[in-house]
Amino acid sequence: MEIAMLGQGCCRAVLAQSPCAEVTRCSCGHIHLAVGPVTLRLEEDVLRALGHTLLEAIQQLEAPAPHAHGASDDRWKQ
Repeated sequence: MEIAMLGQGCCRAVLAQSPCAEVTRCSCGHIHLAVGPVTLRLEEDVLRALGHTLLEAIQQLEAPAPHAHGASDDRWKQ
């Protein structure tokens, strides 16, 4: 676990890291979720709830979508 020292006596330990996001725990107890230029400071239970919500969204995205006859696919694509 990598630990980074910050000002005011705080230090952060990296919990998880990927090319698109990083999750760290501050010595003051907060969890920091950094996605690109945006960082959210969360409590641990909020991070857990967010994780469950994201997993549910991924499951919905991976589920076969029912298509009505002749309906176009209006979902956003990368």
